[in-house]
Amino acid sequence: MIQKTNKTNANVTYIPQKNITLFLVIFGIFASIFLALYSDDKTTFPIFKLYGYSSDNFTFSSWVNAGEGWMKDNYRWFTRAIAGVIKGWYYFAEDFLIESPWLIIFLLLVLPSLRVAGLRLTLFVIFTLSFWGFTGLWNPAMQTLALMGISVFASVLFGVLIGLWCSQSDRVEATIRPLLDIMQVMPAFVYLIPAVFFFGVGGPPAIIASMIYAMPPIIRLTNLGIRQVSHETIESADSFGSSRFQMLTKIQIPLALPSIMMGINQTIMMALGLVVLAAFIGAQGLGYQVWKAIKQLDNGFSIEAGLCILFMAIMFDRFSSAFNNMNSSPLPKDQVKFHLLPQAWDSYSIPRLIEKFIDLIFNYVGKFFSGLVFLLGLLIERVLSLIDTNLAKRVSTKLNTHVFFFSSLIILISVYICDIYILEIGEFPKDLRLSVRSPIDAGVDWLATNSSIVAFTRGIRILIYFYLLNPLDYYFSHLPWWFLMAALMLISYAAVGVRFAIICGILLTFIGLCNIWQESMITLSSVIVSVIICFIIGVPLGILAAYNKRFERFQAPILDAMQTLPAFCYLIPIIMVFGANKTAVILATVIYSIVPMIRLTILGLTQIPESYTEVSKSFGGTTLQTLIKIKYPMAIPNLVMGFNQTVMMAFAMQIVTPLIGGKGLGREVYQALAKSDTGKGLAAGMAICLLAIIIDRISMAVTKKQRDALGLST
Repeated sequence: MIQKTNKTNANVTYIPQKNITLFLVIFGIFASIFLALYSDDKTTFPIFKLYGYSSDNFTFSSWVNAGEGWMKDNYRWFTRAIAGVIKGWYYFAEDFLIESPWLIIFLLLVLPSLRVAGLRLTLFVIFTLSFWGFTGLWNPAMQTLALMGISVFASVLFGVLIGLWCSQSDRVEATIRPLLDIMQVMPAFVYLIPAVFFFGVGGPPAIIASMIYAMPPIIRLTNLGIRQVSHETIESADSFGSSRFQMLTKIQIPLALPSIMMGINQTIMMALGLVVLAAFIGAQGLGYQVWKAIKQLDNGFSIEAGLCILFMAIMFDRFSSAFNNMNSSPLPKDQVKFHLLPQAWDSYSIPRLIEKFIDLIFNYVGKFFSGLVFLLGLLIERVLSLIDTNLAKRVSTKLNTHVFFFSSLIILISVYICDIYILEIGEFPKDLRLSVRSPIDAGVDWLATNSSIVAFTRGIRILIYFYLLNPLDYYFSHLPWWFLMAALMLISYAAVGVRFAIICGILLTFIGLCNIWQESMITLSSVIVSVIICFIIGVPLGILAAYNKRFERFQAPILDAMQTLPAFCYLIPIIMVFGANKTAVILATVIYSIVPMIRLTILGLTQIPESYTEVSKSFGGTTLQTLIKIKYPMAIPNLVMGFNQTVMMAFAMQIVTPLIGGKGLGREVYQALAKSDTGKGLAAGMAICLLAIIIDRISMAVTKKQRDALGLST
């Protein structure tokens, strides 16, 4: 009897769980296609009735607008008072930047760059400022600087304080963390709607919206930097009797300064991105010039204004990054410090000769100003010694230990005196003009009439629209809501767990109850097509850069420029070549979102130990086999992370694309902004956030599982 039982068990065929999962996935895909194809109408979210309550009563937009109306009646006087104060600061900063002699503004930006980042960035800052002036966009650039300056200052001030508060209390951090998550995922446009309602139009609402939008990075990184200070350091300070305030100000904040500076860098870039978009609520500046040029189809002018924004973004990005790296390790004494050329060229004689000449000029200029500051200190010391000898010595010592600062002050005062009493400098000379509008317009005309270019762009439009976007639009629009919800909940359960699967169902139900299910499907299809194209293009570019250092060096500055340019500016080259249509929306999203895919592919392939490649070669593996069989599987966690970041950026881009024909949730937000309908805009913006959060959590869970499987988790 026992033998028979064993024989029966031996004949049983067990199907591996992996095969069952694959079968269910394939079956689900074919079932969804069948349901979408045989659905006569576009799917709509149904009306539920439960215990006498109808889902028709779930009017989220009306509730938000009613709450906003109540706040208007009771607290608008307060918000308008705040707007009045901000308007005063903004007008002061704008008047100072525009009315001051252009050379003063030049020096205020050039001299700190020279001190913090050296000659390379200084030359780029000079080029950027000159470009603003040559193109006749000096005043709009100053308006953008005024908006940015106040919003970044306020963001950093409040952000650092909140970050310090979070670092001292786990309960506060747990409370604020979900708010920061929502703030970072919420599309930028959504911030403008309530800002207009409570603070009016123009500069004040733009500053408030920029401040709120740009604050999360500085809060997170301040909190992270303080918490990363080692317990040994804190215990050592505590053993010497340091109070909590002393420990924070003398130990934790100085050690966390690199992290805080990184937060400031991110805050500056995010503030610039929203300040550019603030043109839609009446704020002046470079963003308004771009928007005006796009409306008038003035390609040359839009490119000029877009380049001004690009150079401004790169300038602030490099300056804040250089400020964070000021205390880097010095070079050996026998090595010449390169001010202009790459330090890697130190082994070549001609670059060394050029740099020695530049260093000689630096030394002579430094000695001149050191002597000037010394004489000034000597004169002040003689005068103050008549009153207080100790005070005179302290002032003289302070002058001689901060030579660069006081030299810069002397230069600025000299230019100011020259402007008043000798030669009026005034605004940027109107005779100095170097416009690139005509060549750009001529180039656009050539692109529009060249038969080869027209055929190429038409082929791309046909390929993307008819073979990718239109089928996917039809699929999601006709796929039953219950099937998509069940599929996403199952994926959430498999990747994350039961709790998030339930949360996923609740979030999707919220989208349906807000009556924006169809718009969400249009946005989802647009994002998926964009991410597919990013993967098809980005992964090969990343592989090529990982294997070819020359190509990586060529590609790096392009990727840097793409990462610093605000999303709004990507519309300019796309609309020039492809016009305003759905294909242009996809391509603009691809250009904006592709950078993380490329960078993380490079990172994933280059961080694999070289020993793995050597082992593969020792067994006769070719480069292609090593890539496919070893490196690519080990790089999958980084690729999934790249996919995650690409998806998040693609969702963020959907807010801007209605300007060139985009539809879906982005258009809902844009229309809500035009009508000052906060409820509708908030519902659409939250729908974008919720879809992004669902995909983000799933992809992050997949990344963690892959890293655990490869033994890479820390």
